[in-house]
Amino acid sequence: MKRVTAPIVLSLAAIGIMAGATGVILTIIMHTIQHYAFGYEALGEVSFRQIVEQASPLRRFIVLIGCGASVGIGWVAIHRYGSPLVTIKDTVDHTEKQMPVGTTILHALLQIITVALGSPLGREVAPREMSTALTTGLIRITHIGQDGPTRKVLLACAAGAGLAAVYNVPLASSVFILETLLVNWSFLDAGAALFTCTIAVFVVRQGLGDLVQYPLPMFPINEWLSVWALIAGPILAVAVYWFDKSHQALPAIPRKSPKMILIALVAFAAIGIMAVAFPEILGNGKAGNQLSFTDSISWTSALWFFGTKWAAVLLATVAGAYGGRITPSMMLGSMSALVLASAWNAFLPAIPFGSAAFVGAAVYLGLAQKMPITAVIFLLELTRYSPAYLFPVCACMATGLLCHTWLRNSAKD
Repeated sequence: MKRVTAPIVLSLAAIGIMAGATGVILTIIMHTIQHYAFGYEALGEVSFRQIVEQASPLRRFIVLIGCGASVGIGWVAIHRYGSPLVTIKDTVDHTEKQMPVGTTILHALLQIITVALGSPLGREVAPREMSTALTTGLIRITHIGQDGPTRKVLLACAAGAGLAAVYNVPLASSVFILETLLVNWSFLDAGAALFTCTIAVFVVRQGLGDLVQYPLPMFPINEWLSVWALIAGPILAVAVYWFDKSHQALPAIPRKSPKMILIALVAFAAIGIMAVAFPEILGNGKAGNQLSFTDSISWTSALWFFGTKWAAVLLATVAGAYGGRITPSMMLGSMSALVLASAWNAFLPAIPFGSAAFVGAAVYLGLAQKMPITAVIFLLELTRYSPAYLFPVCACMATGLLCHTWLRNSAKD
């Protein structure tokens, strides 16, 4: 964006308001579905982990079958009868690619419904896509920002504001816009990102309050945590690399094929069977993170959660489900880091398990989603942990990035 005008500022403000309102509405829809689907009577503030754990194993399985039916029927119908879906990245980078507003809204609503029913994917893509689609319509109606650079900034800010609205993280979302969507750190673009995300979070706080996603105890930091972090980075990088490889090995099935309905039912039935013993794998991964961040599980449980969450995400992807990868990536990182910390503590000076899980979640997220700077800020803002954790997180991210880059380059040679 080359210059700022009053119409552009008003557009950014409108985008922030739309993103915030979208975040509030989708969150209320998701929480309401969760309560009724899993039979939790009270509608007050209660975690999804508590809702799922109090449901009987049979009910979890039945709800997951319903989720599979929603995934199969819903997305087959969208792909067969709706306008072709356009990703956020494509519509931001290419002026000729427009997100279909109606189809995208239905697509986003289906993501929220399926995550509420236990899909192991994240919920953050839905408000991002809906906010971006609504901004596409706003640009079309107002004719503001139709030139390429300005349009790109408006759409990127809409996507980032949607993320800010979901997680109550204005700074991390602003960095996300600059690091992953615009790949530009100019003062004007940074100002636009901060302005839009701040407004979106302000709107959300009026509707839902100033919620801390992970209220955590503050574990002490010792120098051994940073030494562990340097060693753990490459191991986490290997885990991310092989998860990507397993994802790439999944069979490619046309999303509009009616076969996807049966595949979705079978895949989510398998997830439902795993959820009988491991209900924490359901939903985006917040339930598992709450356990690992607070040092509430053993290393053997963490290993099981890591494997079953990995399998659940792959099964949901095969089934044709859509959703985010932010919180699932955090859960995979926190669980693997907890296991690594247990191995370390068996032979070397002890480090806090919760702190290790926190560091692992940030690094795995940064590597998996290719947003290392965003991930570091995101975890601190999400939990409101002490900035002192920047040192071990950055140490782990540094060695993890070097190893992950080497692995990817080696695979290309």
